Amino acid sequence: MSDQPQPSTFIFPVGLQPEFPEAAPDVIALPRGEAWGWLELFVLSQVMWGALLFVPGSQSFRIYIRAFPYVASLTALIACARSGATDVAVPGAKWILATLVLLVANLIHEETWMMSGIAQIVFQLAIAAPVSWGARAWITRARLERMMLLIFGAHLLSAAIGLLQVYFPERFMPPEFSSLALKLNPELLGALSYVGTGNRVITRPPGLSDLPGGASISGTIAALFGFALAMRANQDTFRKAIFASMAVIGITVVYLTQVRSMLAMIVAGMLVVAFVRVRRGRVVQSGWILAAAGILIVGAFIWAVSLGGEAVQDRFSNIAGTGVVQSYKENRGIFLTYTLDELLSQYPFGAGLGRWGMMALYFGDGGNWQYPALHAELQLTGWLYDGGVLMWLLYGGALAVAIRYSYVRAASPDDLLSDFAEMVLVMQLLIVGLCFTGPVFNTQMGIMFWLCTAVLIGAERTLAIEAWSAELAEQDGTDLEAAT
Repeated sequence: MSDQPQPSTFIFPVGLQPEFPEAAPDVIALPRGEAWGWLELFVLSQVMWGALLFVPGSQSFRIYIRAFPYVASLTALIACARSGATDVAVPGAKWILATLVLLVANLIHEETWMMSGIAQIVFQLAIAAPVSWGARAWITRARLERMMLLIFGAHLLSAAIGLLQVYFPERFMPPEFSSLALKLNPELLGALSYVGTGNRVITRPPGLSDLPGGASISGTIAALFGFALAMRANQDTFRKAIFASMAVIGITVVYLTQVRSMLAMIVAGMLVVAFVRVRRGRVVQSGWILAAAGILIVGAFIWAVSLGGEAVQDRFSNIAGTGVVQSYKENRGIFLTYTLDELLSQYPFGAGLGRWGMMALYFGDGGNWQYPALHAELQLTGWLYDGGVLMWLLYGGALAVAIRYSYVRAASPDDLLSDFAEMVLVMQLLIVGLCFTGPVFNTQMGIMFWLCTAVLIGAERTLAIEAWSAELAEQDGTDLEAAT
């Protein structure tokens, strides 16, 4: 047996364009990418952890349950670092490293809350960790498809539970809602409930979470992934219908949560799918995609109104009257205007670390009267607090580079990964769009952004190695035939 290092299913051992010495044929023992592994379990953990919140009495352990996905991400980073498997080849990874350096530098800011500031750095490291280990896994095309289906399936389950929470609330609602959220706002449930058809009180479905309206994110992802899967070429009509019906479930749940920004994201994502198909040269197909999108959105609206009644109808009919932009300005746009007009001039170089968000709540200096806690309704506001304009530029640059990479792959007509790159692109754009509605990169959605980006380039590397291995094997066969 050769002493050369063997590729493993955990560490990706070579670059995108490998250059092995003459002894390389001994190294070609490609790992299997079909077997389930830690990567699949990690993907499921990012959604399915919410099932633990349905255990009676789980609110006593909520902080540990909520921390689990981030701890899992850090654990993977540490394991890869110990084995020398970390990598910065993922698009946007070097920009992310720069943001982490900026966060560390801001520890010396005079307004920093030191303990929660350190916690914020560790927190952001956990969120961005997949850029360092995600691309090192051996990801065949089949495995990438399985991972995309796992993401879709997990969020579809959460969305479906959200729908059941409207039909059978006494059976499918979590036994307890977030004790922390109720402590901060005792009127939370009343504010996030409405009267549907038949005079039934509907609490905005939480899905696999303990927050009213929490099913909106899962519904949006299920809708976009289901739509992208239904619109794949060379697929039989039955499978298209199945995926389309799953997308309808996601859209309907979004209507029932009454989160209008999510509906806007769904529409935008469907338009992106159609645009990508045009870039691939499939103009006629893009027309059918737009028609199908309209049918699904209208059909889901009819279903949602049959349950939510006038409360749902009025909530979303107003968008058509006021327009998406004006509707945003009148709601979440207020916080964006405040950030640009007031906070930007006040904190151009940041406000110190650890003064906002969950890290400030758990580890902060609440008695600091000189530099009190800050509040961020949008991700842009949070970035401004953490690092000022420079944080905007660095994190914004990371997102732009990652999105550009996915777009190029999605728009390529001859790319074996184009369908999956399209799904990653839609996910990325969704998460970036959510930056204007909440601090999304302080949640697990940030982990999913970097994970999807990393596994896409990991799949690209795997395909390159497989192609190179096949070419090398063919050359060896030719040489052997010539010799005999």
